[in-house]
Amino acid sequence: MGCILLRRRGALTVSSHTTVEIFGRRFELRATDSSERVEELARYVDRRMRELAEVSPHVDTSKLAVLTALNIADELFKEQETEPGTRAEQIRQRVEGLIARLDEVLTPS
Repeated sequence: MGCILLRRRGALTVSSHTTVEIFGRRFELRATDSSERVEELARYVDRRMRELAEVSPHVDTSKLAVLTALNIADELFKEQETEPGTRAEQIRQRVEGLIARLDEVLTPS
């Protein structure tokens, strides 16, 4: 079991000690975020690693972890590069589409 220290920008204030499991390995983490947040992040990383392992079953765990990290970093960079107004417009359009679909399903014939 490894011990990983997660730190946000600025001063380090450890607020939680949490044990999580990612891709079958347990990690003891000390973090500045709540245990719930760390567990949520760990579940996300675990899910992404498992998704990648399904399409690349013969890749060893270390390479899988690096590929997963690169995929998540790519998502983050793309999100940061998206103009704030564009993102809001995408969400608005999606919500309108979902409302229209609900109206179709719920409107009596």
